[in-house]
Amino acid sequence: MKSGIFSAVALPALLFAGCGPSPANTTATTNVTAARTTNTTAPAGTAPLPVVGKSDEATAKLVTQASELSVAGKFAEAIPLFEQALKANPDDEEVHFNLAFTLNRLGRTEDAIQHYRESLRLLPDYAEAHNNLGNLLSKKGEFAEAVTHFTASLKFQPANSSAHNNLGTALARQGKLSEAVEQFREATRIQPSYAEAWLNLGNSYVGLGREQDAIEPLQNALRANPGLTPARNALLRLRAKLGNSAR
Repeated sequence: MKSGIFSAVALPALLFAGCGPSPANTTATTNVTAARTTNTTAPAGTAPLPVVGKSDEATAKLVTQASELSVAGKFAEAIPLFEQALKANPDDEEVHFNLAFTLNRLGRTEDAIQHYRESLRLLPDYAEAHNNLGNLLSKKGEFAEAVTHFTASLKFQPANSSAHNNLGTALARQGKLSEAVEQFREATRIQPSYAEAWLNLGNSYVGLGREQDAIEPLQNALRANPGLTPARNALLRLRAKLGNSAR
């Protein structure tokens, strides 16, 4: 069953600049709710409640209640209901997924990782679970395994701009900037308004010594999000360094 309420699009980190709270702000994103079935490329959004197909009526009611609480930001209240649902049906990959998302919102990273892994054990082609697990592994600095999961996510959802950006970030953290550039370029091709991906592309070009090539991506980042301060600062530094040669 693939009907959960959350798809976290996390950690499109601003290379060499850290990460911030949400894609609506001027830095990169952490986990946010997003529509899974209708919009796999948007950096953020809110999805409908799940359609529970494996559970009996009582368990389905628990999941619905937990989902409503989680959507409302009442994560601590939602967790016991998801856990109760899992006791009744431990092989529901979607409940594992939603519980993992909710646990992560409370900073319980290791518990969230465990439930994402269980979700993938039950449904290996679960693209969103691969993406979310990769994000948590990246946060821990486990970039090699994160790359494996982002790559798997893209195998099943090749048009997911967030997964391309996340893969690029993990590759860049490993020093594989040329490979990262390709992922950031693909993320921006799929979603031209993806400001953080444009910023990551520009920063990657700077890291490669391709400073002229960095100008346009940074400009595009600011067109997409005029308040993206790291992009503005990076562009000012480049123009100061390149002088009249800056495009």
